[in-house]
Amino acid sequence: MSKNEELQTDDEALREIGFTSRPSITAGIKMRPMTALSLSWMQRNQLFEEGIGDLLQKTAAFAFLHSEPKDRIQSVVNDRAEFRNAVDDWIEKNIGFHTELEPLSEMMNAAMEAYMASSTKAAHPSDSKGPEPKN
Repeated sequence: MSKNEELQTDDEALREIGFTSRPSITAGIKMRPMTALSLSWMQRNQLFEEGIGDLLQKTAAFAFLHSEPKDRIQSVVNDRAEFRNAVDDWIEKNIGFHTELEPLSEMMNAAMEAYMASSTKAAHPSDSKGPEPKN
């Protein structure tokens, strides 16, 4: 490795992933990348709150919000009871055994980490300009 090579820090690499995410197939389901809108949908339905819903439902809700058509999501996302019923329907239609949610859970955690990193500044950003000149 030469002196001129710069190494990206982990948070810089995560930001790059968050900025460049594209749809992917996880557990046979086409998943859209996480966006500000999908984060808002998750917050509206308290997916991050302790004691509200179980882990399977939270993972399925993430998958529902990132795989279903936007008009389907918007028809239920502002009513928590309707949203939870839609997620239950999604589970019933797409998941046979709880273990099928494991890859989606891993994808959800990675997507959240990359998205959050992409929206923050690096703790130790690399300086592409080089050191400040001395006077």
